[in-house]
Amino acid sequence: MGKGRKCCVPCCNSNYNNTDNYVSSFTFPKDATRKNQWVKSINRANFIPSSTAVVCIKHFSSQFIVKEDRIVRDDGSELVVPRKIWKLTNDAYPSIFPNQPSYLSHEPSTSRKSPSERITALKLRDEQNFAEWCTNDTVNSFEIFQETYSKKLGDGWLNIRTDNFVLCYRLDINQCPSIVVSMKIYKDLTVEIWHDSVLLKTKSYHFILGEHNKCDRWTKFDSLLSWLAAFKPNDVKPNEKIENAMHLIKDAYSQQDDSDKTLFFSVIIEQLKLTLSSKHIYSTEFLLLAAKFYFCYPAAYSFIRSSKILILPHPVYIKKLSNALKGPSSVSNNNHIMYLQKKNEMLSPHEKLICLLIDEIYVNPGLNDKGGKLLGKAENANQQANTIQAFMITSLFSKYKEIVALVPMKNQTADDLYCQTLKVLQMLNDCKYNVLCLISDNNRINRNMFTQMCQGNLVNCISNPVQPENKLFFLFDTVHLIKSVRNNWFNEKTLGQVLCFPSPDNSSKISLAKLQDLKDIYETEKSNLIKNAPKLSQKVLYPTSFEKQNVLLALNIFHESNSAALAHEAGEKGKDTMGTKEFIDQFLKWWNIVNVKNSEKGKRLKNPFCDPIRSKDQMSMVFLNKFYDWLVSWNNKSSLPLEKRKELGLPGKGGKLTKETQFALQFTTKSLIDIVNHIFKEHTPEYILLGKFQTDSLEARFGKYRQMSGGNYNVSCLQIFESEKKLKIVDWINFHSEKKGEFHIKSLEIFEATSETSVEFEIDEELYEVFDTTTDVEISPKEMPAFIYISGYVAKKVSQKLNCDLCTSKFITTKGLEY
Repeated sequence: MGKGRKCCVPCCNSNYNNTDNYVSSFTFPKDATRKNQWVKSINRANFIPSSTAVVCIKHFSSQFIVKEDRIVRDDGSELVVPRKIWKLTNDAYPSIFPNQPSYLSHEPSTSRKSPSERITALKLRDEQNFAEWCTNDTVNSFEIFQETYSKKLGDGWLNIRTDNFVLCYRLDINQCPSIVVSMKIYKDLTVEIWHDSVLLKTKSYHFILGEHNKCDRWTKFDSLLSWLAAFKPNDVKPNEKIENAMHLIKDAYSQQDDSDKTLFFSVIIEQLKLTLSSKHIYSTEFLLLAAKFYFCYPAAYSFIRSSKILILPHPVYIKKLSNALKGPSSVSNNNHIMYLQKKNEMLSPHEKLICLLIDEIYVNPGLNDKGGKLLGKAENANQQANTIQAFMITSLFSKYKEIVALVPMKNQTADDLYCQTLKVLQMLNDCKYNVLCLISDNNRINRNMFTQMCQGNLVNCISNPVQPENKLFFLFDTVHLIKSVRNNWFNEKTLGQVLCFPSPDNSSKISLAKLQDLKDIYETEKSNLIKNAPKLSQKVLYPTSFEKQNVLLALNIFHESNSAALAHEAGEKGKDTMGTKEFIDQFLKWWNIVNVKNSEKGKRLKNPFCDPIRSKDQMSMVFLNKFYDWLVSWNNKSSLPLEKRKELGLPGKGGKLTKETQFALQFTTKSLIDIVNHIFKEHTPEYILLGKFQTDSLEARFGKYRQMSGGNYNVSCLQIFESEKKLKIVDWINFHSEKKGEFHIKSLEIFEATSETSVEFEIDEELYEVFDTTTDVEISPKEMPAFIYISGYVAKKVSQKLNCDLCTSKFITTKGLEY
C-alpha cells in the first residue's frame, strides 16, 4: 500500500504504489459550486466524492499552488516566507490530466488583477526601486567616500585627501592665485565651507545638508558642488565677514588660559553681534555689565553712548529694569526681606556668622516724591528726618557685606535705636543669619542702647534676644578708639601735653608720654631731605577739627618710624623720650593686632602682630590679655585720690584718657578676647581676622552715597535710597573677581653675564639734560643712617625685578658702608 491519501482522478496512481514518493493532495472544497466544478473537471461518470476523496497536486496548474506567504512591512518592503505545507488558491480547480486524452487538459486563463491590486503592485515596485536607489545613494563611511568622491568632481575642482578629511577647492588664477571657495569633509562626514577665507555659517547650507550638517548622501555632495560652483571671488557680504570675525575671536579666547580676559572678549563679541541687527537685543550678561557701568559712572556712560564708541542700552531702559529691586527703606519691607533670604541661600553655613554694624549719617531735611510715595519722613516722629540710621551686616569668614536697613530718624534717642535694633535682629533671624556681635562707635546714644540691651548693666556678652541659644557680644569700633586716644592726647592741657600711664613692663613705674617729643623731632627734621620720622607733618601734629576725622592722620602718630626716631633721640642725644616711645609702641601693637584684614599681612610686613589669630595661645592673644590688664591698671591709678597721685608723681589734673575713651578701650579689648575664645570653642575656623570687627565697611558705604550724589557731603534721604539701590544691583551682578592677578615684570636680559663683560647701548639725549641740571645733594651725618636704610630698601626691591647679575652688582655690596 502506498503512503498518503490516494488520488480519485481516473488513471492517476498517486500514492497507490508502495514507494516513498509522497504526493501532496487536496480535499474537495466545501462550497457546492466549486465542488461541482471539480467533479466535472475530473471526467468521472456518476462520481460522488466522499468526505475523504482527494485530488493530487499533479492535476493543478502552478498558478493555483501557493508555495510561500508574502507580508508587506510598514516601510513598504515585502517579507517572503516559504510554506512547509502548500495550499491552493480560492479559485483553484483541476485542469491537468496527463494519463487521459489531451483534450481533457487545458491551461487555465490568467485572471486579471483588480485596479486596486494593480495600484498596490505599482507602489510596491516604486518603493522597491526607491529603496534600492537610497541604498546606492547612501555614503556609509568616510572610507567609502574617499574611494568615490574624486569621480564626481567636475572641471575646475581640485582636491586634497588625508586620513582625517577631504578638501575640495576652486582657485581664482586671474591674478595672484587664491582660493575662491573650499569645502572640507571630515571623518564624521560633517562639512565646513569657506568663501574667500571666510567660514560660512552652517545654517547657510542647511537646505542641502540638513540640520546634522553631514554629507551622508552622494546627491548632497553633487548639490554642494553645483551650489559652490556659482560662488565668485570677492563676493562675501560684510555681515558674513563680521560673523567670521566673531567665530575667530570665540575660538581664540576659548584657547586662552587667562580667565581674566573672558569678559573683555565677550564684550567685543556682543558689540559685533549688535552691529548685525537693526533692533538691538542685549544679552543678560551685557545688560548687567551696562547697568553696573551706568550706576557707577552715569556721566561717562552717557558720553560713551552718545559718541557711539559702544552700543549701549538707553539709561531709561536700565532704570526700568532696576525698578524691581526695592531698597532697604525699613525693616518691614517684604521685598527687601525676600532679597536677603535669597542672598542667604547663596551663602555657605560658615558665611552666615555675621557682625551687625550700626552708625548714622546726617542728611538734609526734606521730603521728596518718588513713585507716589514721600521719602524723608522720620520713623520716630511726624517730622522731616535729619539722620538715617544704617545697619550693615558683614560676614566674619567671607567678603560678604550687605546694608540691611536704612531708617530715617529725627533727633534719635537711645530708646529709638534700641527698638530699631531689635527689629533688625528679628529680621536677620527670620532670614537665617547668625548675628555674633553689635559694633558701633563710642557715641553716647549707641552706648546707652547697648546698656538697654544688657538690662541696665553694660556687659561684654548677653544671650541674643531673638536667638537665646546664641551669644551676642558688644564692642566699639577700634578705628574710632584709636582716633579717640589721639584726640585725648592732643586735648591734654598739661605742659608738653603729657599723658601719665603705668609702664607696660612694670605697673608700679609711672611713664610719661609727651606729645612735645614728637613736635621737637618734627621741627628738627622738617627741612631735611631724609627724615627719621617721615610720617610727622603739620597736619599730623596740628590737625583742624575736620582733619581730626581722618584716621590716617591719627595712625601717623602711632607709627613705627616715630618709635624708631624717639629711640634714636634717647640713644644719641640722651633725651628722656622712652616714655613716649613706650606709649606709641603699646598702641601700635594693639592696632596691628585689631586691624588685620588679610591673612597674608603678617608675612608681607614680617610682623607677627599682623598675623591672623590662629589659636588662643598666640602671641597676639597674649599681648591683648596683657594690654587689657595694663588698661585696668591705668584706670585704677587714674582714679587715685589727689594726694596719692602727687605722691606717685602724677599731675593733679589731666594726664589721662577721658572716662568714656578709657572705658570703651578697655571694654572693646575684653570683648575681642571673649569673642576669639567663643569662636574657637563653638566653631573650627582656620584663623580669625580681628579687622572684621570694625565699621570701616559702613563708613565706606557712606562715602559712596556722597560720591554718587555729586560728591556732596550733605545728601538727602532720596539720594541715599537711590544710591543704595544702585549699589545693590552692582553687588548682585558680582562681576568682580576674587583672584589676585599676577604681574610679571619683563626681565632685562640684555646679555648673558657669564659670556659677556660689557654691553653697548644708546642713551637718550634727554637723559644727559637731567644729569646736567641735577645739583649735588649733600647728606648730613644725621641723615646718613636713614638715607642708607632707604637706599637698602630700594636696592632690594629693584634686585628682585632684575635677572642681570652685572646690573645688580652695581648697586648691591656685601661690604659695610662707611660714612
